[in-house]
Order: sequence, then C-alpha cells, then structure tokens
Amino acid sequence: MKDTIKILCSGDFAPLLNSGSQNIDPFQDIQKLISNANAHITNLECPITTLNQPIAKTGLVLKAIPENITLLKEAGVSIACMANNHIFDNGETGITDTMKICNEHGINTLGIVNRTDNKPHWLITEIKGKKIGFLNYCEHEFSVREPGLIGACGYNSIDAFYDISKLKSSVDVLVVIYHGGNEYYALPNPELKKTFHYLADLGADAVIGHHTHVYSGYEIYNDKPLVYSLGNFFFPLENEPESWHLGLLCMLNISDKIQIDLYPILQCEEKMKVSLVHGEKLAQLKENIDQLSRKIGNDDLLWKSWSEYSEKMRLGYLKQFPCLTLPIRILLKLGLPLSYIMPKKRLRLFTNLLNCQAHLEILKKALKEKGIQ
Repeated sequence: MKDTIKILCSGDFAPLLNSGSQNIDPFQDIQKLISNANAHITNLECPITTLNQPIAKTGLVLKAIPENITLLKEAGVSIACMANNHIFDNGETGITDTMKICNEHGINTLGIVNRTDNKPHWLITEIKGKKIGFLNYCEHEFSVREPGLIGACGYNSIDAFYDISKLKSSVDVLVVIYHGGNEYYALPNPELKKTFHYLADLGADAVIGHHTHVYSGYEIYNDKPLVYSLGNFFFPLENEPESWHLGLLCMLNISDKIQIDLYPILQCEEKMKVSLVHGEKLAQLKENIDQLSRKIGNDDLLWKSWSEYSEKMRLGYLKQFPCLTLPIRILLKLGLPLSYIMPKKRLRLFTNLLNCQAHLEILKKALKEKGIQ
C-alpha cells in the first residue's frame, strides 16, 4: 500500500575488505529490496577507523578502514546499530571515529551510551509523517563499560523499562534491535525468548535480533513480530561453516500493524557479494525457518533443544575456568563428573556466586583488573 512504511533490517555487517578489493556492486542482487525500503537499519559489527590499537579481549578483534564506508552507502544503509560485542575493539577513539564518519555520510547511529556529541543512545526518525523510534541493546561483553564511560548500550531489564516508557509516548512505532544469543546456535535460549516477550510487553512493536552468525526463526507475539536472529548480512571471514554465509533480510511493513517479509540471502561465500537465494535452496531454507519457528513457539521443544546444546557445550565452557588444571581437564574429557573431581561444597559455592546477581556483581568486580576494559 502507498502509505505503508517499509524498513529493511539486516544482520551483522562487517566491512572488512582491504582497499581496492571490493566488487563494483556487492549488493546488486538486492538493490530492488533496498530501493523499495524507506530506511535500511543494519548492525555495524566493527569500528571504522584508522586507529590500530586493539583492546585486550578474548576472541576476534575487528576493524574496518574508513574507505569501506562506501560499502554501507552501496547497501543503502541509513541507520547503523552499534550496540554489539565488537564496536569497542579499538577503544573510545574507534567508537568516536565510527560515529563521525557515519554522520559525514548521512548514516544515523544508535546503541552508544555517553556519546561525545551528547545525543541519546536511541534514535527517532520521521518517515511518511510517522515517528519511528529505535532502541539498540547488546549483551554484556567487552564493549559494555563502566557507568559514565562511552561504550555499547548493554541490555538491562530495568533500563529497558525506563527507555521504552520514555520513548513510547513520543513515537508512533517502536522497534527494538537486540544483539545477543549463543553464537552458531540457531535457536534463542529460553531466557532470550522471555526477554523478547518482555520487550514486546513493555511496548516494543517489533523486536529484531542478531549476533549468533546464523539465522533463526520468528514469532508473531500479540500481533508483534519477534525475529530472533537475522544471521550475517556482509561478513567476509574465511574457514567458516556454510551456516555463516546464510542470513535473512527482514522487511518490516508498517501500516495499522506490522507485518514482516523474510528474504534468505547468501553472503560472502565464493565472492564478496550478497545474493538472494532462489529455487530448491530457497524452499529448503524456508522449511528450516518454519521448523525453527515451531520450536520457538513450543516451550517444551525449545527447552529440550537448549538442554541438548548446553550438554554439548558443557566441557568447552568448563575448560575456561582457570581453577581447572590440566589433569582435571583430562579427567573431564574422559567423562568423569565434575563432582567426582572437585569438592561438592566448593561447586555449590561457585554455583551460588554465578546464580545470585548480587554475588555475581561483586565477583565480576573482583575479577576485573585495570586494562581489561
């Protein structure tokens, strides 16, 4: 319809190509979608800066060169989400450089707290006479910093309550973008599903997720679309599984209510481009999305899948604890229960420290050393 507002949502966008290595038009195959949208909001998964001073962290450290802002422009990006686990990879300067270059190229940014330009961490834009509000949160990793410091907007249920309460009366439509979940796991964990429902109950009209690097399913909850992960949009990394290269574009069609169209894409596989999926592959992906969505809609199936995934990941997580020596790790790998190896009293104590939010806050503070963030 003529008055329908169309907002294109895409997943993780990391413009990591070296200067001069870009295709002429990596987004040629999706130009019709881009042109039909009134706005394109993506997750900018890395800072754009000349600085080369990576912070101390675990995992990949990412950054893009300033010339690659052209990739965002070619993709028709008008809004860049910055609340994610990589935006602080080159520190405060990396964040401020990114906001500056986006602003110079007409791209709005959100998801950063304590901004140097004193703007709020949310965004309100007017499209076809309607005010559309955007909030962007991420889970707490290295980009989320101490109160008062510039950094990513980490999710907190109390802050979300006040943010949504404040914005809801000022906008016609409110969209929440959430960067979280378990990487390479194609379903939300049960707590993430509760979080998406909570955000919708507070007043969000749609909730869109990414971070897992794989696509997931969706729900229509009280007439509100909840899309749990879009996967990657443009993320050229080598030696990743096939699932890395498959993602979703989500078109929010806003009229009296919000409806969604999902478009499976293939990104950065053989060539540095984004293509729509067609034919038999498209039918397979749509069936898989439907299967994932059915599991999301059934709490028992979702919990069963989460339990199986947690069990598969258990040993890998336990091995991260510094108190587990090499002999203990070997015994764990051989299949001995942790309760046979370490005193049950100590395990109960440690479990309580992790479960209790008050204890966990002290534990995190105790573990944090100067220079970690």
